[in-house]
Amino acid sequence: MELRNDQTLICCGDEPLKPEVEMYAVGSEWMLHEAFCLYSQADIFDPYEKHHSTVKDVCNLAERLGVKNLLLYHTEDKNLTERKKLYIDEGTECFHGKLWVPNDLESIIL
Repeated sequence: MELRNDQTLICCGDEPLKPEVEMYAVGSEWMLHEAFCLYSQADIFDPYEKHHSTVKDVCNLAERLGVKNLLLYHTEDKNLTERKKLYIDEGTECFHGKLWVPNDLESIIL
């Protein structure tokens, strides 16, 4: 999607971004991507079995593609009180743009 001021937004839906469409995400201002669980908890939540990603997977992808703002959604909900901090801590190890992990019903102005 093209936004004002020549910014772009890409939303990957309910599955990981497919390699054959990565070219649409390169240098995007915003990427919205599912991140089902922490990489450190993949053995607990089995994201790959469900065709989902981990925080680390998505953050590595967004870093490689030069995304500026990454918003993670469609996450597990076993630890809602700590989820935002845990996801940001794991994600910022490999993604150097702005990382967003909104709580339910939280608004973000693009």
